[in-house]
Amino acid sequence: MRIINGKYKVLKDNNAITLIALIITIVVLLILAGISVQAITNTGLFEKTRQAAQESKYASAAEKVALAVNASYDSTGKMNDDYLKENVNKIDGLNKKVDTVTYDLKIVVDGFEFTISEYGKITGEKKEVATLPDNTKDTDAGTNVRVPDSWNSQNVKYIKTTDGTEVTTLETVATVYAVSDGQNNTVPVPNGFYYVGGNKKSGVVISDDERDKNKFAGKADVPAGAVYNSDGTVKTENLSNEEQAQTLFGNQFVWIPCTVDNYKKTSFGLQNASWEKNTDVSEIKDIQKYEGFYIGRYEAGTSNLTSNKIDFSKGYSTSDWTNTNFRSEFVTGKITCKAGEIPYYYSDYTTAITKAKEMYSNNFVQSGLVTGTMWDVTLNYFKSQDSSLDLTNSAWGNYNDTTLVNCKGRYITVNSSNGSTSDIVRNADGKSHYGIMTTASSESTKKCNIYDMAGNLWEWTEEIAYDLSNGNYMLRGR
Repeated sequence: MRIINGKYKVLKDNNAITLIALIITIVVLLILAGISVQAITNTGLFEKTRQAAQESKYASAAEKVALAVNASYDSTGKMNDDYLKENVNKIDGLNKKVDTVTYDLKIVVDGFEFTISEYGKITGEKKEVATLPDNTKDTDAGTNVRVPDSWNSQNVKYIKTTDGTEVTTLETVATVYAVSDGQNNTVPVPNGFYYVGGNKKSGVVISDDERDKNKFAGKADVPAGAVYNSDGTVKTENLSNEEQAQTLFGNQFVWIPCTVDNYKKTSFGLQNASWEKNTDVSEIKDIQKYEGFYIGRYEAGTSNLTSNKIDFSKGYSTSDWTNTNFRSEFVTGKITCKAGEIPYYYSDYTTAITKAKEMYSNNFVQSGLVTGTMWDVTLNYFKSQDSSLDLTNSAWGNYNDTTLVNCKGRYITVNSSNGSTSDIVRNADGKSHYGIMTTASSESTKKCNIYDMAGNLWEWTEEIAYDLSNGNYMLRGR
């Protein structure tokens, strides 16, 4: 974790933004080709044959449901819930077992959906519904699987019929889809995001760019996904096929599994300030439902700052980095969560809160600044997967106090208190230059597929210490 001399600190100075936390079917067209097939289609024979087969399949499914319902009446002629549950669960071709009978009861048999009323009335459509497989130990990573019932929400639906009668029904819907991690674990993925790779133990990675979908499916370790030019900048154009296969294009986040009981702050005995106050716990209901949350894979960065705006060959001095006009370049535009980006340097608490919330805000996902609770839960997740990890060791993952190998990108060491810098590498021209330590600079800073939780810059968290009027905000890390 990020610490200075093994301490948390409360500062009023402008510093750095934190990681972002998220509490947030492929249709295959078969093209039939061939003169003979086309001729049959033109006569309508092919379509009639298909319809006949569909009706036969539906009739068979409907008969199974009718037999189960007819056997579920008690001696008084009323539907018996226990009988119905037992008989329905015996139906061959039932998509999902019934745990509790609630009316109107919806079941899927042989791909067709049927509705059973409390009086035994059966309704159904001859149109097959899409069904997804259950997640098992043999399910491949990245496979879309059935959404667990606990992830669904019931919405009230009002329907007005042609005669003016109003009918109220409960519609069960889910705002996420489910993906298998290949280890028999089902992970919720928000709409607009895609599974990239990893598993519940190594860290499941998702991205908001469809080009990243399943790119490292089945692999526990997901690389940073950045291809670098010779000058340390990220290569984004003219990528070869091999480079495209290694590149992750979208913003990335990692799933942190936890229960409501485990979603709490942990005192590691290192803080040197008053313990921060509790903050809004609106995420609790989502953690209770999904048993986890998403956190940014890297420090928040920016693509807004490019070599066109900063000539790295000039060798910026300490006064350049702390100059207000220069720093303003770091706090404009949308933030990113990618490898090889320039960290969102010198943003204040208000900017951090605002930019974190602006990243995503729609019906499916709401982003925000990471809370101290999320930070601690993430560290405990690291510890659960690597028992040898010493969270009280200030050397782990810190960019300033350790020697990092195979660093990528533009890098400098940064003194968080005064912004002073010193170069740690020499360019190919043999001269030492000041640069920028980019996100995911070293693989040695990665745990559970998350980079930058330790080292580089201080991180704002959402909490405040004391009270907001005093401007005492919490900073974590290094």
